[in-house]
Amino acid sequence: MQELIQQLQEKAGLTAEQAAQSIDVIKEYVKGKLPPFIAGTVDNWFAGMSDKAEGKKAGLMDQAGDFLENVKDKAEDWAEEAKDKVSDFFNKEKK
Repeated sequence: MQELIQQLQEKAGLTAEQAAQSIDVIKEYVKGKLPPFIAGTVDNWFAGMSDKAEGKKAGLMDQAGDFLENVKDKAEDWAEEAKDKVSDFFNKEKK
């Protein structure tokens, strides 16, 4: 995330504190636009950006891949739960 903060400082003329606050605003905005079952992955992705800055992640593409895999898993879980609820509903109606 430090790289993104640096770019905001250089390209937008922000201080480090302003850049960090901007990232937090963007993160919360993105989370607000996603379904709740996916929004938590945004925190993980931004945490991954911090890890990358500390040398813990290989790169942005790895982070994006991890993020998308997590989204896929959450969507599959949500779809399975929805299917179970619909099945339960119709099974109750048959009785």
